Amino acid sequence: MPLMTQIRNNLARAFAVFAVFFIAYIVLDWGMDISDRRLRGGSDNVGIINGTEITYREFSELLRQQSEAYRRQSGAEPDEETDRQLRTQVWNGLVQQILIEDELERLGITVTDDEIREILLGPNPPEMIANQFRDSLGVFNRAAYDRAVADPQNRQAWIQVENDVRRQRRLEKLQSMLFAAARVTEGEIRQRYADQTATMEADYVLFDPNRFVPDSLVVVSDADLQKHYNARQEEFKIDAARKLKYVHFSLSPSSEDSAAVLAEMNRLLEQAKEGMDFLELAKTYSELPVGDTVFVKHGELSRQKEDIVFSAKKGQIVGPVGDLSGYHLMKILDERRGSAEFVRASHILLSSLLGSDSLSIIQKAKGLIKQIRSGENFEKLARENSEDYGSRDSGGDLGWNGRGAWVKPFEQAAFGAKVGDVVGPIRSQFGWHIIKVTGRDNRELRVATLTMKVKASSQSVEASYQRAQDFGYLARDEGFEKSAEFSSYQVRETPEFTKGGFIPGIGINDAVVNFAFSNKLDAISEPISVTGGVSVFKVSGIREEGVRPLEEVETIVRSQVLRQKKMQKVKGEVDAFCQTLSPSTDLLTAAESIPGVTAQKSGSFKPTDAPQGVGRDYVFIGTAVSLNVGELSKPFEGTRGYYVLKLTSKTPFDSTQYAGQRASLQEQVLQEKRNRLFSDWLAALRDRADIEDFRDRFYR
Repeated sequence: MPLMTQIRNNLARAFAVFAVFFIAYIVLDWGMDISDRRLRGGSDNVGIINGTEITYREFSELLRQQSEAYRRQSGAEPDEETDRQLRTQVWNGLVQQILIEDELERLGITVTDDEIREILLGPNPPEMIANQFRDSLGVFNRAAYDRAVADPQNRQAWIQVENDVRRQRRLEKLQSMLFAAARVTEGEIRQRYADQTATMEADYVLFDPNRFVPDSLVVVSDADLQKHYNARQEEFKIDAARKLKYVHFSLSPSSEDSAAVLAEMNRLLEQAKEGMDFLELAKTYSELPVGDTVFVKHGELSRQKEDIVFSAKKGQIVGPVGDLSGYHLMKILDERRGSAEFVRASHILLSSLLGSDSLSIIQKAKGLIKQIRSGENFEKLARENSEDYGSRDSGGDLGWNGRGAWVKPFEQAAFGAKVGDVVGPIRSQFGWHIIKVTGRDNRELRVATLTMKVKASSQSVEASYQRAQDFGYLARDEGFEKSAEFSSYQVRETPEFTKGGFIPGIGINDAVVNFAFSNKLDAISEPISVTGGVSVFKVSGIREEGVRPLEEVETIVRSQVLRQKKMQKVKGEVDAFCQTLSPSTDLLTAAESIPGVTAQKSGSFKPTDAPQGVGRDYVFIGTAVSLNVGELSKPFEGTRGYYVLKLTSKTPFDSTQYAGQRASLQEQVLQEKRNRLFSDWLAALRDRADIEDFRDRFYR
């Protein structure tokens, strides 16, 4: 590889991982020429961000790159859901990239030619470039570097290097501006150290208002509710939210799709039987890793594959056999004896209900065992009598397992019996078991597997979309619910959800959110791709941003006012109790004479823990942190009521250990502040941005 090409490639990799705060958000290559895309016109736009157009051509190329990366990493083709997730990743990356580029322009952040020359020609060139001119001892060869810079043949490469360095320097300047306000004080570093290392213990007394003041002694008037609501409206602010009704159309494969895959597997099986190399066939056609390099044990394959594979002989090709991951052809390449033994067992489980009549259950179990030993079919009796609903339909079969997989009494009985033995009744926490051992083996097999997934064909997908489109057309004409009832489709409804959030029952889906928040009540969507299929949506509820009315939050407000009034009544008793205390008083002994209080020790806790009996009460923890050992607190209000506490122990501050950890703690706190700054800054950019999303025009 020519030296300058190598430098250019290395620079691209270096800039791709520049600045950890940008990496977390910018997943695409910064080398795209965003500025040249502005207002080019045309109707093939996937979106427009603050006037910058994203064309279908460039979006689809980035999507292709992301899909290729997924294939390389996973070894599998992206399915419908993965495709949708990749489109979302590419879209978010482009939006963030454009917003940051716009901000660079708005702030006038530029890099002069003199700055570039100083970076490249100065005494310390960028490390990624300098590394290409180091000898075997790591010494930088300045003369070779200068010759490469001066060589006319490298002119185009150096122009690219200069552009990349200019881009990096602009980002560094933006980063410096963003993080200029991020400062870490000595107090913050010491607090972080204390949070991680300090442990405390305290005695405390809790005056719980619910125990001291019955509800019947408190009067809450309408005026009280209104006053409290008016004073605390900030608590009742709500974001805009939507509700949707929808009808879902599955994109699951049809019986014809399954038959087509099975026919293809049989064709490949015939080719293998005719002499074609099975491994080559598997590596060419398999949609999952072939797995020909590892030995598998019992229990590591699906039940369907295991039964047929472990019944085959070395060199034999078996299948096709189907399971949840598709259809499989398998060739047994090798066999060996392993050190671990596996047992296959079936069982009949009798009542595990608490309080059941054990004697009658044991008698029933013994009767069943007698029937089995007299020739009755175990599987038939299991289907009729077993209360293990997971295995009952399969005749009680539990499959193969090694030691440690079953509960101890069951394991001991199963591994202690011979193949064909019926043992029991055996008692476990699940009930009484009658166990039949059906297999014992320690073999391990090396198996090559050719797998084809059963996926919905284009015809099946098109049929589902057509049904969805037909329903949408009818729903707009006849009404959503009426059309669903006419076609016997199930109508589902989401709970309320906010913009940009998770939609219960749907997940994270930008297209659904965009439809919900850009349409009026009762609007009906075109078919939209969702996990597992396609759905047609109707806006069934709209709630705009604002403050929830008192009628909606009256129960909450009433409970807050009730607690407030109870706390006021309790405060007098707390103050009276504190008047009896002195620094030398044993707090827990002093509280013994007051009925209804909780007086106990907190146990050892750190500032990040939940003290025993208190929970994660930050006022309690903060008060404890502020006290010295032996010091008594003033009464304070916690989440459960009024507290008084006395700190009984605290690990001393270790100055030596702190000095050793100070630098890393400072960097830790600073990094967290910078991350929050960047996240908030980027969110604000997106909130202010004019974002038009047209992806639903191009992607189902």
